[in-house]
Amino acid sequence: MVVRRALAVAVTAAALLVSPRAHAWQEAHQTGDDVIARIDPGGVAEVTHSIHWHVVRGPLKSIDVVHVEPSATLDPDVVITAEDGRSLLGHAVRRDDRTVRITIDEPRSLMRGSFTFEVRWRVDLVAAHALTRDGATWRLTWSSPVASEGFDAAHTVLELPAAPDPPQPIVADTGAVDDGAVATLHREPDHDLLDLVRPHVARGEAPSWTVRIDPRALGQVSDPRLRPAQATVAPEPDRLREAAMAVGLLALALLFGLGVRLRARAFAAACVRRGAISRGLLPLSDGARAAVAGTALAAAVALELYGLTTPGAACVAVAMLAASLRAPSYVPAARGPGRWLSLRPQEAFTAPRPTWLPDVLATLVALVLVVAGAMVARRFDSEAPWLVALDAMAFGPLLLTGRASQLPPHPARTAASWLARAFRALRSVPILRVSPWARVPLEGSTPDELRLLVLPRAAMPGLLGIELGLAWSSTPVGWSGTPEVLARVLDGSPAAARLAQDLPALRLVPGRRPDERVVRLLPRTPTRPAAVALTRAVVETFTDRRVTVPDTAWSAPERRTARPRTPVQASAGQGRAAA
Repeated sequence: MVVRRALAVAVTAAALLVSPRAHAWQEAHQTGDDVIARIDPGGVAEVTHSIHWHVVRGPLKSIDVVHVEPSATLDPDVVITAEDGRSLLGHAVRRDDRTVRITIDEPRSLMRGSFTFEVRWRVDLVAAHALTRDGATWRLTWSSPVASEGFDAAHTVLELPAAPDPPQPIVADTGAVDDGAVATLHREPDHDLLDLVRPHVARGEAPSWTVRIDPRALGQVSDPRLRPAQATVAPEPDRLREAAMAVGLLALALLFGLGVRLRARAFAAACVRRGAISRGLLPLSDGARAAVAGTALAAAVALELYGLTTPGAACVAVAMLAASLRAPSYVPAARGPGRWLSLRPQEAFTAPRPTWLPDVLATLVALVLVVAGAMVARRFDSEAPWLVALDAMAFGPLLLTGRASQLPPHPARTAASWLARAFRALRSVPILRVSPWARVPLEGSTPDELRLLVLPRAAMPGLLGIELGLAWSSTPVGWSGTPEVLARVLDGSPAAARLAQDLPALRLVPGRRPDERVVRLLPRTPTRPAAVALTRAVVETFTDRRVTVPDTAWSAPERRTARPRTPVQASAGQGRAAA
């Protein structure tokens, strides 16, 4: 019994004193750290941080990267490369402002071996205050993440745009060149590579560097703390260019003002011949309007040359208003007595000289000049052709106002072409008699009014005539002709009765004679075809419908039976035959 008890105590003590094998044991160490920072001209760094770890016993689920700039923008995808070339994936998330945790997607793949974690982020060095001024140069302060384990040969590679002066490592306290730094500089045509090596990094240490760089390498950085505003000396103005511009603007003002003045003078002379008074759109004299127009156009061009397009457009509008001519003031004079005569067509419809030909030629020349000027101006600025077209609008009033259409019409010559076409349309109707009908003053020989006299070949008694003409009225921009048809009848005649029967609502007015009555008719639309149609309808109204039956012998078969004659009728018939 004693032996058994002793054996049981020994086994129990052995079981209690001997520790079992630890199945959850893990061990991993950081063995290296390489940083590559590619800095663009705007001071933004694209950082690739390669962290080397050796896993003695896994699995390795995550690692922490400490001392990462809070303003850095992380790439969430982390590439993990094994020593045998396998690629694994991980994800980077921030634990706090300074710590980034890398979580491995497949922890059991990192059981044993060496692995490289490649983390990427982007940081604005200006916003992070890593760039500061150092006299005439700039100072870049760079710090890598804190080492979780001590290791040797920490590499930091800075890639900067090429500049005349190369980047150099310096001592932070004194600003002198750090001769003890292990640094290698590679200069390329478009960039400089500065490879910095820290021989040994202790645990908990963050490899840091201070580098002097040329500000010209980061030409797009415009922060006032790094590039303070410097007083610039204004360049000496180009006096020759300014003098040439002044002479050109003065010539433009004089030429445009002269054109406005000559156009106004020619229009005033034409108005005097018609008994009217010319007027400008602005209530100024012709000389004052010419001065305002030339000055406004020159000011518009000058403002556009200095980039002030809106005030320039306003000056162009002022120039157009000053150059525009409105319809003249005209009060028709009372006409003396005259007589109405029928003329031959070749005398009444003499074709006047075309007044539109010079205006058309001037318009075509102006368009060619504007297009040529726009093509030349396009060589200097992409917006210059539009400005040329805008300024050319000031010349529009010289071509579109002061025309013959604004003059008071001559009742005979102005309506001649319109009446000639109406004459040809009415003369083609066989039942009509059409002739030019002109009024000639008793003291002259030139007609002062022209109409068409239309009569049916079988006219109703009492119809004196049907006249087709144009009635002129004034408008704000000129004169407008309205076709009218006048029917003249004798009072109390069958024609007057027909007129009262067909058109009872129309008012009859006295005519040229005491017993004459006249009615005025207007077509539905003021066009020549409508006026011709109305004239034909009036002619149909006053056409005599009475028909004379000719005295001819009956030649058709006679179905009536002849009655027997009495002796009296027979003798009477023989007597009539003898007579």
